[in-house]
Amino acid sequence: MPAFKGKSASLARAEDRPLFAVDGATQSGYTGRVTAKQAKESETKADSADKARVRLAQTGRNDPCPCGSGKKYKKCHLVEDESATIAPPTAPDPDQLLATGWRLFEQRRPGAAEKEFRAALALKPDWADALAGIGLARLQSGDNDGARKEFGEVKRVSESVAAELRQSSAKDAFSRREAQSYIRSCHALGCLDFDEKKYDEALVELERVYAVDEGPVGTEARLIAGIALIKLTRATEAVTVLDVAAKSEVGAGRGSMSLALALFLAGNMTSANEALDKALGANPSFAKVLLGRIPKRPANLSAAAPGSREEAFAYVQTYGDAWEEPAKKFLEEYVDGKAAERKAAAPSADAG
Repeated sequence: MPAFKGKSASLARAEDRPLFAVDGATQSGYTGRVTAKQAKESETKADSADKARVRLAQTGRNDPCPCGSGKKYKKCHLVEDESATIAPPTAPDPDQLLATGWRLFEQRRPGAAEKEFRAALALKPDWADALAGIGLARLQSGDNDGARKEFGEVKRVSESVAAELRQSSAKDAFSRREAQSYIRSCHALGCLDFDEKKYDEALVELERVYAVDEGPVGTEARLIAGIALIKLTRATEAVTVLDVAAKSEVGAGRGSMSLALALFLAGNMTSANEALDKALGANPSFAKVLLGRIPKRPANLSAAAPGSREEAFAYVQTYGDAWEEPAKKFLEEYVDGKAAERKAAAPSADAG
């Protein structure tokens, strides 16, 4: 599959920031806020430290102790006041470490991010969030095998989460913080399998995602799964999977384009034309790029908004090889037919 500026499609999809909205606070649950009890305890300690600093500044070692005991300060409260002004060492917080890891990941610093994720994992073993972070850092650095191992660990420690999602017939899994690492890992594994042309394996992982999520993440999984089914010459099944994606807001253009391909391969020409109507109505550039009427170039994924030319470049870069010559001929005939209709209608429009 064509690479995204030197990256695999799996990396581009698995770390898709607009799609996954990676955020340290959201992913880890750490917000930087303290409870009322913690704030009160902190205020009490700070007040005691301030009073100790005043006594240290105003009282000599051999002066009478301010407490009124009659003893010299050095024999009474000097050591205690000195200790009160020394900040105690702070124990590492796994949530803070995880949040730092995500910030570094966003900055494209996978090595530094992995160190933070591993430090968090050392404090909180079998933590799915930290394992997923390590996996994505490995993926970002190009270590696909290492990433696959960590994502597999996420699945292992998330078995109860996966079971609960299935049993509750969840359709919003990625909106649930406790399920995000599981969903992210299954999605990444599906993309890795797709890149390696292990389409059957990819379908298993991607189905884990879209079966419990109907949002943008689940829709993206359906788009990839649909093409995997087409690659396996299972066009009828692809229609079922892609039909849902085409009806979603985020998948209207790309989903309809792939649905048109699946319908064409399944022999349903009427519905294939209807799907093309919707796809090219959402983004006319799909056909132009696929047919080479606009020169192909690497897509700028950060600018691939729905309806944009960049979206068309990204689609063709990711799924273009699924459109083989018969399908391209069908597309070309459709586009030329529509152009002829517009041309034929033009005179009557002018006359009116």
